[in-house]
Amino acid sequence: MKKIIKIILLFVCFAVPSMAFAKDRVVQLNLSGCADCNADVRIGAILKKTKGVKRYKNKGHGLLIITFNDEITTLNVIINELSRGKLFVEGEAIFLK
Repeated sequence: MKKIIKIILLFVCFAVPSMAFAKDRVVQLNLSGCADCNADVRIGAILKKTKGVKRYKNKGHGLLIITFNDEITTLNVIINELSRGKLFVEGEAIFLK
């Protein structure tokens, strides 16, 4: 009986924290199509509808920092959604976290 309790406790200690805490990723993207005055509004509208995106910061000049939950969405999904809104990623994405 004690052995079963120890096994259950080990499972809880190792498995539950990894399931309970989602892994947040922070990525930096360089966008084209951001020269017009509506770009910030378009970026916000797109990213607010994208499940898994927690927050974003438009640093200007096409530089965008996005924090997302990688268990809910992927970088490719985010890039595809931005592309559908006529905002295209230039160069490589840089993972900051």
